Amino acid sequence: MGEMEKYNYTYRLDLNADQIEHLQKMLEASTFDDSKSLYSLNEIKEIVNNPKKIKKSYKKHVAAEKATEARTAEAKKKIQNAINILRMENKKITYYSIAKVAGVSYSTVKKYISLDEIK
Repeated sequence: MGEMEKYNYTYRLDLNADQIEHLQKMLEASTFDDSKSLYSLNEIKEIVNNPKKIKKSYKKHVAAEKATEARTAEAKKKIQNAINILRMENKKITYYSIAKVAGVSYSTVKKYISLDEIK
């Protein structure tokens, strides 16, 4: 990112209350030469001491949970179908073979099934 391009954006840090408090304490204890900085220490303290509070949307939270449940169910269905196909074809059942047949990642297979369940 070029020097001028970075000023076209506003950056947001997502910090919990403990992290904000810790950062505020660090800034209070900090000393640095303002003449070498684009912003003064007081300006930075003002920004950190007055954070924008963002209310989490309950509707978005519920929608995200539903979407996750749907993706999980779909992945589990694909994995089970792949296991059935591998059994019908008398092929070796491994995480890799399941992932390949199911069209999901190796990590997804490991996440949702153990080889003990298969054998």
